[in-house]
Amino acid sequence: MKKKLTIVVIVLAVLCIASAGVLFVPNPVGQYLISEAKASGMVAYEPAEAYALAKRICTQCHTDERIKKYCERCGPPFIAVVPHMQSFIDNYKVSKPGLKVENITEVQAVAIVQVWNAIIGNWEKDFRQEDMLKLIGPYEFLKKLYLTPIEKRPIEMALMGREDLKVGYMADMKKTMEKGPEVAAEQPAAGGAHDHSMHDHSKMGAEGTAKQPVAEGAHDHSQHSEHKDNK
Repeated sequence: MKKKLTIVVIVLAVLCIASAGVLFVPNPVGQYLISEAKASGMVAYEPAEAYALAKRICTQCHTDERIKKYCERCGPPFIAVVPHMQSFIDNYKVSKPGLKVENITEVQAVAIVQVWNAIIGNWEKDFRQEDMLKLIGPYEFLKKLYLTPIEKRPIEMALMGREDLKVGYMADMKKTMEKGPEVAAEQPAAGGAHDHSMHDHSKMGAEGTAKQPVAEGAHDHSQHSEHKDNK
């Protein structure tokens, strides 16, 4: 009996050591398991990891330049746009079967939304709550994020202070102001500072937003011909 118990203990110890080695010693299997755990929500993304994830996932279909040009005058907040990324990924798999495109989970979407909110802008408050929940759709994790105050969103709060990461027209305006009043005076007024004529956002969320409700007093850009995808 003691011999059998000893064997069982030894086997369990070996399994524990092997498992620890897979998880804590850098190796492809361990990295895959941790990646899957984070994608499923079992392990939280660190802010730096979320930033790298957003860049990797979103640049599958968009250039950095296209992403950073997205703003409150282009369409709804990222929390209403990111959920529809999977449909565009599915379209890419059909239109470009030879191209390897990575899927996105809702947990990853929650992390990605916080990244773009922090470094490009968050205009969720410009929309009524009922309209925002309708725009988000059936995604419960994203609805929970929307109802969570910004100061309690760990990734968004951590990256909001990273001026070195911020992009988009608001960041450009701030950099211009920091150069001095003379340079700032040469720039267009804030109301017309952001040129939408060259935007290409049809894959960023036009399919999910063209017929969506617009917040009271907000400007509806859904009919702008400039936003058609030229691809």
